[in-house]
Amino acid sequence: MNLSAQLQQLSTLLQPYPFGIGGSCLLWQLGLEANPGDIDVVCREQDFDAICQLLAQHYQPEAVTFNPDFVTRHFARFSQPGQRDIELMAGIAVLQQGKLIEWTFHPERCYWQNQICFMPASDWLELYGLFNRPKRVETLKRYLAE
Repeated sequence: MNLSAQLQQLSTLLQPYPFGIGGSCLLWQLGLEANPGDIDVVCREQDFDAICQLLAQHYQPEAVTFNPDFVTRHFARFSQPGQRDIELMAGIAVLQQGKLIEWTFHPERCYWQNQICFMPASDWLELYGLFNRPKRVETLKRYLAE
């Protein structure tokens, strides 16, 4: 299944909940990335368990690797042969120099394009800063400046 079809299928499945697709898929949608590795989905904390149950009906839950700097309260990974993995996040938080920094998801900022619900580039600029991804921060800064 191609990426666009998978994102459309996923967006239809998750439509009952506020969510947004970001990360490398957002960069792909903006023309800034050629081949996203996975699908990053952000949702509200109160919807995380229900979305996990829904995804588990269609995808295989996968083990998650522990990262001591990534202290997001809810994180899950799902896979299916022949498709990109899905990483679901809610309650995003990181530790930077021992300090807890939390990020708030604003689903009202998300937008639909080609039957896919995307997060705004400005949100992922903040997130990539928190995740210490300087190349992606610079890519989005250039994009937003244009």
